[in-house]
Amino acid sequence: MKNKAIVFAFLLGGATLLSTNAIAQETNSQQKEKEMQDKQRLQDARTLKADTKKSAAQTKASANDQKALLKEAKANAKEANRIEDEANDAAKQAKQSVRTEEKAQRTRENADKQAKKAAKAQAKSNRN
Repeated sequence: MKNKAIVFAFLLGGATLLSTNAIAQETNSQQKEKEMQDKQRLQDARTLKADTKKSAAQTKASANDQKALLKEAKANAKEANRIEDEANDAAKQAKQSVRTEEKAQRTRENADKQAKKAAKAQAKSNRN
């Protein structure tokens, strides 16, 4: 009878141990859930990588556009400076031409005065 009770106790304990999961072990549903989470994380990482590449490409294209605009703006500024320099040169040349013309006009007036004086002197000399 003692043996029967001891065997029964061992069988009952063994059945209990065999029917329950150990603490460190996972069930199939937990393993499947973990696998699904891992797949989702992997998919998220791939999506993030693709988005990052796409964003980098857009940023690079935008940077190239900015460089092209900057180059065009520099060229326009250079052209504007060239035109301004030409306008300044033309203004200086016009101012110098005006001065030269005024000087020539004064010279002609003085020559006319001297010619009149010479003519008067010639006339006076002829009368004497």
